[in-house]
Amino acid sequence: MTDQPPATAAGVAAPLGRESVTGLILAGGQARRMREAAERGAGGPPMLPDCLADWQGWDKGLVLLDGQPLLWHAQRFLAPQVARLLISANRYLELYGRYGEAFGDDPTLGDAQGPLAGIATALARIHTPWLAVLPVDVPHPPADLFVRLAAALHEDGRARVAFASIRDGDTERDQPLCMLLHSSLQEDIRAFLFAGERRVRSWLGRVGALRVHFQGGEGVFGNINTPQDLAMMAGPVPRAPRAPHRSQCRKS
Repeated sequence: MTDQPPATAAGVAAPLGRESVTGLILAGGQARRMREAAERGAGGPPMLPDCLADWQGWDKGLVLLDGQPLLWHAQRFLAPQVARLLISANRYLELYGRYGEAFGDDPTLGDAQGPLAGIATALARIHTPWLAVLPVDVPHPPADLFVRLAAALHEDGRARVAFASIRDGDTERDQPLCMLLHSSLQEDIRAFLFAGERRVRSWLGRVGALRVHFQGGEGVFGNINTPQDLAMMAGPVPRAPRAPHRSQCRKS
């Protein structure tokens, strides 16, 4: 992986052009820690009533934050920036389908192959050169997330994928699933999975991904994994990014 230094104000140019990008919300996880909290009697998180009526287990994207499912927060952020919105989900496809085009993992990739299976399945469905990926459990990403990733790819001119990382003093925390990648990587991901691999960081290193640094701060890239995380993230919803008007990605 290659580090991209923090961008200066001059380096952050125009937002991504939505006509060249498909968005993907990764919502296929099983909310294991949410489920464990409920099974311990610690109280499960609030979920959509329709979800509880047709119980298939805890599903993180349908957990409510400030009265709206986490999926709503992700859709609100991503939809204005892309030409089309896909949702990778392995349960409750009808509920997820209210917010975008919901689909399960390609069964030829095997069972429980993790987020890379969702990304590979999405790449087989798109017609744009770029795919912007956002996990459903990151409700408040930086407004310039995909602008910065696109700018890094444009400046590099060779890399086909960039992902976010938080830099806070001497501490750095990668956010490997907050990524922008080129559609030509579909076969590489499939080959990686068929070889028995599934770790996202290993795949990013294999393809020479760019690491783009963002400054840390309260709530930035906050992941919701437990009911406690959910309570800490509750509060005013940040303003969504404005609709984009042209692409920073190089021509495909």
